[in-house]
Amino acid sequence: MKFIKKDKNMRLFIYKTLFIFICILIVFKLTIGSLLNTIESKIENISSKENISLIKKKIIIELNDSLKKDKILKDEDAILIKKFLNKISKEISNAN
Repeated sequence: MKFIKKDKNMRLFIYKTLFIFICILIVFKLTIGSLLNTIESKIENISSKENISLIKKKIIIELNDSLKKDKILKDEDAILIKKFLNKISKEISNAN
Protein backbone atom coordinates (compact mmCIF):
# COMPACT_ATOMS: atom_id res chain seq x y z
CA MET A 1 0.00 0.00 0.00
CA LYS A 2 2.76 2.45 0.87
CA PHE A 3 4.40 1.84 -2.48
CA ILE A 4 1.20 2.74 -4.35
CA LYS A 5 0.77 5.89 -2.25
CA LYS A 6 4.35 6.98 -2.97
CA ASP A 7 3.83 6.27 -6.65
CA LYS A 8 0.69 8.44 -6.73
CA ASN A 9 2.48 11.24 -4.89
CA MET A 10 5.40 11.06 -7.29
CA ARG A 11 3.09 11.07 -10.29
CA LEU A 12 1.22 14.06 -8.85
CA PHE A 13 4.54 15.87 -8.26
CA ILE A 14 5.61 15.26 -11.87
CA TYR A 15 2.27 16.52 -13.22
CA LYS A 16 2.45 19.67 -11.09
CA THR A 17 6.04 20.29 -12.13
CA LEU A 18 5.20 19.90 -15.82
CA PHE A 19 2.19 22.18 -15.46
CA ILE A 20 4.26 24.89 -13.75
CA PHE A 21 7.03 24.56 -16.35
CA ILE A 22 4.56 24.91 -19.23
CA CYS A 23 2.95 27.94 -17.57
CA ILE A 24 6.34 29.60 -17.10
CA LEU A 25 7.23 28.83 -20.72
CA ILE A 26 3.98 30.37 -21.99
CA VAL A 27 4.44 33.50 -19.87
CA PHE A 28 8.04 33.83 -21.13
CA LYS A 29 6.96 33.48 -24.77
CA LEU A 30 4.18 36.04 -24.35
CA THR A 31 6.33 38.65 -22.61
CA ILE A 32 10.06 38.41 -23.21
CA GLY A 33 9.80 36.31 -26.37
CA SER A 34 7.58 38.83 -28.13
CA LEU A 35 9.86 41.67 -27.00
CA LEU A 36 12.89 39.86 -28.41
CA ASN A 37 11.04 39.25 -31.70
CA THR A 38 10.22 42.95 -31.94
CA ILE A 39 13.82 43.96 -31.31
CA GLU A 40 15.09 41.39 -33.81
CA SER A 41 12.75 42.66 -36.52
CA LYS A 42 13.83 46.26 -35.87
CA ILE A 43 17.50 45.28 -36.18
CA GLU A 44 16.80 43.43 -39.42
CA ASN A 45 14.87 46.45 -40.70
CA ILE A 46 17.73 48.83 -39.88
CA SER A 47 20.36 46.61 -41.46
CA SER A 48 18.51 46.23 -44.76
CA LYS A 49 20.22 47.64 -47.86
CA GLU A 50 17.48 50.21 -48.46
CA ASN A 51 17.79 51.63 -44.97
CA ILE A 52 21.58 51.68 -45.13
CA SER A 53 21.48 53.71 -48.34
CA LEU A 54 18.82 56.00 -46.81
CA ILE A 55 20.99 56.57 -43.74
CA LYS A 56 24.00 57.34 -45.97
CA LYS A 57 21.95 59.89 -47.91
CA LYS A 58 20.77 61.53 -44.68
CA ILE A 59 24.34 61.75 -43.40
CA ILE A 60 25.49 63.36 -46.65
CA ILE A 61 22.64 65.87 -46.50
CA GLU A 62 23.45 66.74 -42.88
CA LEU A 63 27.15 67.14 -43.69
CA ASN A 64 26.35 69.45 -46.59
CA ASP A 65 23.98 71.48 -44.42
CA SER A 66 26.59 71.81 -41.68
CA LEU A 67 29.24 72.93 -44.18
CA LYS A 68 26.98 75.80 -45.24
CA LYS A 69 26.90 77.16 -41.70
CA ASP A 70 29.45 79.73 -40.56
CA LYS A 71 30.15 77.91 -37.32
CA ILE A 72 29.63 74.18 -36.99
CA LEU A 73 30.53 73.68 -33.33
CA LYS A 74 29.59 75.57 -30.23
CA ASP A 75 32.53 77.05 -28.31
CA GLU A 76 32.11 74.54 -25.48
CA ASP A 77 32.12 71.62 -27.89
CA ALA A 78 35.18 72.94 -29.72
CA ILE A 79 37.13 73.26 -26.45
CA LEU A 80 36.11 69.76 -25.38
CA ILE A 81 37.15 68.23 -28.71
CA LYS A 82 40.45 70.12 -28.64
CA LYS A 83 41.26 68.80 -25.15
CA PHE A 84 40.33 65.30 -26.20
CA LEU A 85 42.50 65.41 -29.32
CA ASN A 86 45.42 66.84 -27.34
CA LYS A 87 45.14 64.01 -24.84
CA ILE A 88 45.07 61.42 -27.61
CA SER A 89 48.10 62.95 -29.32
CA LYS A 90 50.03 62.92 -26.00
CA GLU A 91 49.16 59.24 -25.45
CA ILE A 92 50.25 58.40 -28.99
CA SER A 93 53.54 60.23 -28.60
CA ASN A 94 54.17 58.49 -25.24
CA ALA A 95 53.48 55.08 -26.79
CA ASN A 96 56.55 55.34 -29.04
